[in-house]
Amino acid sequence: MNFKKDTFQSGLLIDLDGTILNKNDFISQKVIVDLKKLKDIIPISIVTGRGPQDVFKFSNILDLYGPQYGENGSSAIDGRSGKLIFQNLINYKSAELILNEISISNFSYLVVSGGVTLLNSPGNLTNISSIVVSSKREEDLDLFNSKLGILQGTISQKSIDENGNNFLNYHNELSGKDKSLKHFIDFYNLYDEKTFVIGDGMNDISMIKSCKNSIAMGNASDEIKKHANFVTKSINEDGVSYALKRFIYPSI
Repeated sequence: MNFKKDTFQSGLLIDLDGTILNKNDFISQKVIVDLKKLKDIIPISIVTGRGPQDVFKFSNILDLYGPQYGENGSSAIDGRSGKLIFQNLINYKSAELILNEISISNFSYLVVSGGVTLLNSPGNLTNISSIVVSSKREEDLDLFNSKLGILQGTISQKSIDENGNNFLNYHNELSGKDKSLKHFIDFYNLYDEKTFVIGDGMNDISMIKSCKNSIAMGNASDEIKKHANFVTKSINEDGVSYALKRFIYPSI
């Protein structure tokens, strides 16, 4: 199906982990079916902290088209081909400082380099768009971040997954899920008041605050819920499907 950029008034930007993707990296069949039905009516794009490879994997499962956003807005790929649309790189010196500090710690980490996600990768890396440090203890990540101080052109964001793992995500300062929302709206010439976002984590809060039709998952924290226009059921109750039925369809 071919779509023109000016075909739509409405669109949906949706998080992965904790929103449609459970702790076993599984999307319920009901949510898959419901999202596939909706994407034939309005554009749907993923927005996640994961790298381009995972974004492409799940956009294929959902049969999505158009820009799909990874690395908390640091990159976007075409949903059909997987080709990078854009990628914001971390300042080289900042990336070097972060990786040097990791090298003297015991943290596991991910690096997205040249669009490829690498786990605990040694050696010199270039074209780095994301560095993600993980720990079971949030306070350990806070201490790690405080040692680095202010990093040129670089932001850090916290997130947590369904298994209770804490993450510290480093990105270019021009990144953020709110920036993905703006790109999504501009790409399709959407109406702000007809655009929807769904999320559950702290890395979703910038887009939830920026969207007039924001939806928080039932499993989200109270901090997320208080900024949302609608709170749906939890991921284990197919909260996305509930939000489509009760909030999105009546509004488009």
